[in-house]
Order: sequence, then structure tokens, then C-alpha cells
Amino acid sequence: MIRKRRSIGLIPKPDSEVPREALDESVLRVQDDLQQMNGGKGPTLPFCAFNGGRDVWVDVGNKRVGVKILQSYLGIPSVETLHIGDQFLNTGNDFAARDVCPCVWITSPDETTYMLKSILRLAEVLDRELPVQPLLSPAGSGAGGSDEKKVDFEEIERRSKVMQIMDVYTGEVKQVSGDAN
Repeated sequence: MIRKRRSIGLIPKPDSEVPREALDESVLRVQDDLQQMNGGKGPTLPFCAFNGGRDVWVDVGNKRVGVKILQSYLGIPSVETLHIGDQFLNTGNDFAARDVCPCVWITSPDETTYMLKSILRLAEVLDRELPVQPLLSPAGSGAGGSDEKKVDFEEIERRSKVMQIMDVYTGEVKQVSGDAN
């Protein structure tokens, strides 16, 4: 067992494997035990128990919480959010994301690449030099402006600074002395 600050994992000994069925059974038992807490109401914190393919993990928080924090932080509604993942069964770590946005279930990194390229093509992202453009803004303004989209590097820099002081489990931003933002 490995214990971390906000998670605990059951991993095999070196040079051994745990069958997938045993990993799934471990996850289902942990989920059931946790749901029995507080008179059957479950734990007071969101959690995720999942089969990692070779191991089992129980994390404080889950992808539902993570997606909601990102939606709030970026100001993007659920209908404009898409979660791409590979573990949407109740023993997977992507399962909770289904509650807060549409999801695409993939089976390989190649499928992820295909999905992202398809989305960028549909979004008519013209700058092919950057593999992913997280923040786009129109290049022109007003009536004669261009329809081409450009990356807003100032906004990326601002958000990167905020991420350094954000608690990723709660979404709260800690105030740094002398910082007005």
C-alpha cells in the first residue's frame, strides 16, 4: 500500500500482477465500504476509488470536482465542456465527470489525438503551429476585423499565476501578500 497526502493506493509487489477482476473487485468493495459511512450516506468529501490498470487507488476528490472547478475558473458552461477519458465504468476514475458534462470514451492515445484534432478542425482553429490553443481571441476587432483566431498569451500568463496559488481540491485561490488579484 502507498499512502499519499490525499490518496491511498494498493499496488502489486515488484514483478507481480493483480488480475483485472481482482482490481475491479477491490474497487467495488472499497466503494461499498465508503458508502456505508455516516449511516449509509457515504463520506462527507467527494472521493474516487478506481482501477488504475495495475493498481487500485482511492483519492480525495474526483473528476466531477475537477471539471466543475475548471468550468468555473475558465467561465465555460457544462454544455461547452467535453471530457475525454478511458474509464467511464463505475470502477474507473472518469465515471464522476459524466455528471457535469458530455464525455467521449476513448480506448487509446491515438483516439485522443484524433478527437482533439477533430475538435480543433470543427472550431476552425487556423493556427496549426500550436498543437492545442487553450485560450483564443479574435485577432481583429470591429467591422473590418479578421476572423482568424489568436492565442491570448496575457490571459494564459494570468491564469498560470493563479494556478500556482489555487488549491486544486477546492478551487479556492489563496491570497498572496501584496497581491490584489
